[in-house]
Amino acid sequence: MTTIRISSQLLAGLLLAACTAPASDTPSAAAPDDPRAMQAVGIWRAHVDTLATTVAQLDAAAQALRTAADVPRARAAFVAARRAFKLAEVGLEYYLPSTSKEMNGPALPEVEDDEGPESVFPPKGFQVIEEILYGDAPVVAREALITETATMRPLVTRAQTMMGAQHATDGHVWDAVKLELARIATLGMVGFDSPVAGHGLMEADVALEGVLRTLAPYRNDNGAWARVDSLVTVTRTMLTASTDRDAFDHFTFLSQRLVPLGHALQQARLALAIGTPAERRAFRMDAATVFDSAAFDVLGFAPLDATAPTPAQVALGAQLFRDTRLSGDGARACSSCHLPDKAFTDGMVTNQARGGAPLARNTPTVINSGLQVGNFADLRTTYLEDQVTDVIENVDEMHGSLGTIAVRLASDTALSWQFRTAFAGEPVRGDTIVTAARIRSALAAYQRSLSRLNAPVDRALRGEVGALSDEERLGFNVFVGKGKCATCHFLPLTNGTVPPMYQKAEVEVLGVPRRAVTANATVDPDIGRHRLTRAEPHQYAFRTPSIRNVALTAPYMHNGVYTTLEQVVDFYDRGGGAGIGVALGHQTLPPDPLKLTTPEKRALVAFMRALTDTTGTQRR
Repeated sequence: MTTIRISSQLLAGLLLAACTAPASDTPSAAAPDDPRAMQAVGIWRAHVDTLATTVAQLDAAAQALRTAADVPRARAAFVAARRAFKLAEVGLEYYLPSTSKEMNGPALPEVEDDEGPESVFPPKGFQVIEEILYGDAPVVAREALITETATMRPLVTRAQTMMGAQHATDGHVWDAVKLELARIATLGMVGFDSPVAGHGLMEADVALEGVLRTLAPYRNDNGAWARVDSLVTVTRTMLTASTDRDAFDHFTFLSQRLVPLGHALQQARLALAIGTPAERRAFRMDAATVFDSAAFDVLGFAPLDATAPTPAQVALGAQLFRDTRLSGDGARACSSCHLPDKAFTDGMVTNQARGGAPLARNTPTVINSGLQVGNFADLRTTYLEDQVTDVIENVDEMHGSLGTIAVRLASDTALSWQFRTAFAGEPVRGDTIVTAARIRSALAAYQRSLSRLNAPVDRALRGEVGALSDEERLGFNVFVGKGKCATCHFLPLTNGTVPPMYQKAEVEVLGVPRRAVTANATVDPDIGRHRLTRAEPHQYAFRTPSIRNVALTAPYMHNGVYTTLEQVVDFYDRGGGAGIGVALGHQTLPPDPLKLTTPEKRALVAFMRALTDTTGTQRR
């Protein structure tokens, strides 16, 4: 799948106070340079210089494109330029993320949704060039190709200038390496940035070569490198043995090659006595891989002023979650719609509004809601605290007022003492410890406590291979490979928050139908995010949700149109809305049928069921 990226001041608020990669392309000199780190930077500079040469050659090949006989030369020039980019990617993505994005963003319009509906910018860069060169008529699109290749040249020049002024420390170089391994695992090998040519496996190998070159200044005779070298050999052998991503054994590659390599590199770093930068990030600084059991920090998805929730705050939030006094009429609690035994959904197509009419959308799970950017199907809030306010004060849902609720709860002496215990040490403003802000904070703390990443799939990827059956492993490979599911439901969280920095969310236009039919369908009338931004690419666009615990959260899609996972798989297999008669000019889901076999469909469903982990969440 391809995606629309959202960039706004609201989502930019997720940039952490001391984030590793700069929000914009600014040379870093926050700490004294380390000699070996500067050698690594020198390697990155050389790679960017090579990129400049290959992009110039690509531009020349585009201008020389006249007939079909010229297409192979142009494609060869493109492959060379992409290889150069992938070699440089580890440094570019870390220190020059804005430029890197311009070079290699998805071939879809970008919406700056805080600038008004007219702020829609056409795509540019490698992926646009790939669409042209590997499309049906590259010669016909010659002028567009020349425009795109010409656009790349100043971007590379900028990268040369910025990388030439870059400073680095050992800790940041090794962090860049760790992030690049995560990028290979979650984006590169799944085909996220080579959706048409299908060069994901080859480019993953080149990116890994870029990592190895980066680490060359750090090599020594320490025994830790023997393990690294052994894993590098088998990893690269596996990557280069096949170009067929659909047939590639992604499960074995991750669980027995790339994840162990990440841990071996961490041991090599520790043997060199190189620490980690003291920074907060969603993907923890001290984790070896994104598949580790403690890889994620929920505070990395929280407001900048958020603090680690205490057990008392979580317990208070759990009680408030079940308290009907949070609604205007005292008849509805959060738990009225989010039922623990249904993974905090309700099993309904849509629940009822206070007046008895159906609500607009299906009830989402709150398990792992603390591990994503943005809430609600239309991404109308960024943080859980704001989601709490929206639900409580929504006229159709709870129709309460946080200020009024705080006064009401303050009269409960026992509950007031719970607030005092939960927020001990915080100043009491006015004459009460119970405030709207603390209600929001406690409920958000409880939801963040519902993070669960120890499903059979997780355990298998961490080395417990027997946690998955043969069919479930096949389903994993379909999910990452032929099914293209992981290009939107990013591993390992399986939601639409983009790895490895997890600072922005994505929305998709799928063409979800009003009714569960397979022909002559009409699109569901809910216009999704377009209601907020009014940007044309956001018509019928919805947040990509997590599919963890999806076996327990039927029915599916924002309107609950599908009652089984088999129906959902069939919808995607047909090419989304385009395959069942829904004609949208901006569907982001590729319209071509996946052509999954019956065993592949069954395996894909089996894999999704193996994403179930509700451990400790069903206590009332």
